[in-house]
Amino acid sequence: MNLRFIHPDSEERLGFDLSEEVPEPNEDGGCGSSILQFSTSDSFHSVEQQRQHLPVFTKRSQFLYLLENSRVLVVTGETGSGKSTQLPQYVYEAGWLDSKSSNFNPFGVTMAVTQPRRVAALSLATRVAEEKNWRIGKQVGYIIRFEECWTPNSTVISYLTEGMMIQELLRDPLLTRFRVIMLDEVHERSLQTDILLGLIKKVLRKRPIDLRVIISSATLEAEKSVSSYLCF
Repeated sequence: MNLRFIHPDSEERLGFDLSEEVPEPNEDGGCGSSILQFSTSDSFHSVEQQRQHLPVFTKRSQFLYLLENSRVLVVTGETGSGKSTQLPQYVYEAGWLDSKSSNFNPFGVTMAVTQPRRVAALSLATRVAEEKNWRIGKQVGYIIRFEECWTPNSTVISYLTEGMMIQELLRDPLLTRFRVIMLDEVHERSLQTDILLGLIKKVLRKRPIDLRVIISSATLEAEKSVSSYLCF
């Protein structure tokens, strides 16, 4: 399998084999975006389906490398590959949610993971709490309509519906509470999804250094998405 960097401002597509030396990140500004693809064939399978057996686990190092060197990262993977639960945990484990890593919020930073449905936001937050042995509403929380379960200065990962994320943008246009934003299930492309894509693109222009955006999808045509949206 090849890991590919996509540069939307150029027709050239730079690809490299994982066995080869990794090229240096783009230094000319560019569009600052990358794409990572994987499938269920990249992983071992077991009855228990523990974290290490999920397909996304085989790409953990590559994911963190791309996150370090790209402002926007598009991740595509089949349903059940572990994107929604594992990627936020990788971000946390790599130290991205350390309050000292951002100048925008002296009180701490969190990761937002948007979901198109409230049931998904609640169930995913619960699953992550179980895997990390965390308390729901403490280190990991959720924000859905008429219900919020999170703790200021303690919650590091928040699952919230797209509608609540839009409300968050209305209250805080720069999303200063968040260090990393993951837009999940983007392939469903609801009206709220398109609104979020446009608004967060503006936030990226205002926060060109510290903010990272992950766009996750099961069926999104990644290269077209990068070309049409990620060139900011």
